[in-house]
Amino acid sequence: MNDFENIKLSKQLKKALDEQGITTPTVIQKKSIPQMLAGNDVVGIAQTGTGKTIAYLLPILRDLKYSDQRPPRILILVPTRELVVQVASEIEKLTTYMSVRTLSIYGGTNINTQKKAVYEGCDIVVATPGRLYDLAMTGLLRLKDIQKIVIDECDEMLNLGFRPQLQRIFDLLPTKRQNLMFSATITQDVDDLIATFFRKTEKIIAAPTGTPLSSITQLAYRAENFYTKFNLLKSLLESNETIEKTFIFVKSKALADRLYDLLEQEFPEQFGVIHSNKSQNFRLRMVREFKEDKLRGIVATDLVSRGIDIENVSHVFNFDIPEQQEQYMHRIGRTGRVDQQGVAISFITEKEESIFSAIEEYMNHIVEFSKLPEDVTISKELIPEEEERDIHDAPTILEASHSVGDGPKDTPSTKIKKKENFRPRDKANKKVRKKRKRRK
Repeated sequence: MNDFENIKLSKQLKKALDEQGITTPTVIQKKSIPQMLAGNDVVGIAQTGTGKTIAYLLPILRDLKYSDQRPPRILILVPTRELVVQVASEIEKLTTYMSVRTLSIYGGTNINTQKKAVYEGCDIVVATPGRLYDLAMTGLLRLKDIQKIVIDECDEMLNLGFRPQLQRIFDLLPTKRQNLMFSATITQDVDDLIATFFRKTEKIIAAPTGTPLSSITQLAYRAENFYTKFNLLKSLLESNETIEKTFIFVKSKALADRLYDLLEQEFPEQFGVIHSNKSQNFRLRMVREFKEDKLRGIVATDLVSRGIDIENVSHVFNFDIPEQQEQYMHRIGRTGRVDQQGVAISFITEKEESIFSAIEEYMNHIVEFSKLPEDVTISKELIPEEEERDIHDAPTILEASHSVGDGPKDTPSTKIKKKENFRPRDKANKKVRKKRKRRK
């Protein structure tokens, strides 16, 4: 399959693809689309940014016939709310000239509004597993008419603890269906899920797990603490004009807020921040402003390292190194997407070097270390998370009355309350006396 002509797309889909400038299929699209059109269960493995979403949407939309029935026929499951919005947006662009009803379902919003939308009917549901299962349990959302189910970024769903919901959702689906799964990485947990719920599966490997995109240049710097890393980041942002649009990934929500506050002081209104403690509307606004080039960069936890497709991201900074190799792959995959060039820069402490070595082995690629620029100040100041805690500074949890070692060994406690025994008649009389006292 050298172009989209071979899969006999409708005129409406062809026109939508032309308007987006999509004319030639990527490797994962070439390999997976024919298998999906043949009705096989498919597991597609490819690097982030190679067009996996289009790969499963085109055959689904080509085969989707018009219907006014209420229950959905296509189910697409993704791990995060941001991905729900993104996939729904891709469907909207591809169905500009088609009559397709798409419903987005995710947590953090009013479930009653979603109940009303479900009742009105839809063709395609794009959802996170938790909220989808909640709606299915109300009885309003019926899944017995589902013809195809897509699991996008399945490994991340399992990492986020969605396995119980996935199992329950599969129990609600009809036996006769087509199962599709796409991801940049495949783990043992994912293989177990495939073995349990999929039929004979065609595994399409556009690139082995752990293969970095050749369009991404990877660099690394040694920096021993948070403030040295910030000084390095500030120097690179000031001196390198090619850093036009960047993601800066950190390992925790607290560090994201701390780094954002410092960037706001040095680069006012140029950066945003996203993590799970931010409201859904705030997160969507940050992504929208970033897409519209109103922000130079976003400080983020790994919440947005999965599947968020933002064009022309020039650089990705790993301010902290993730412990999971797959997470590193997803982070750097935010740049160098769809035939574009990108740069991934990692800041590494001495403690993180062993983790980074494991990532290099996973990628089968050695990342060169660069010298710190001369204008970067090496700070000795540590943030609370970096300070080593002395066990002797820990507060005691014993109260004075529970002190150990008071008095001779085996001395009986003087605080034991004497137990009083009452016969049933005495207990009844005691209750009566108490009631009389209250009345007086």
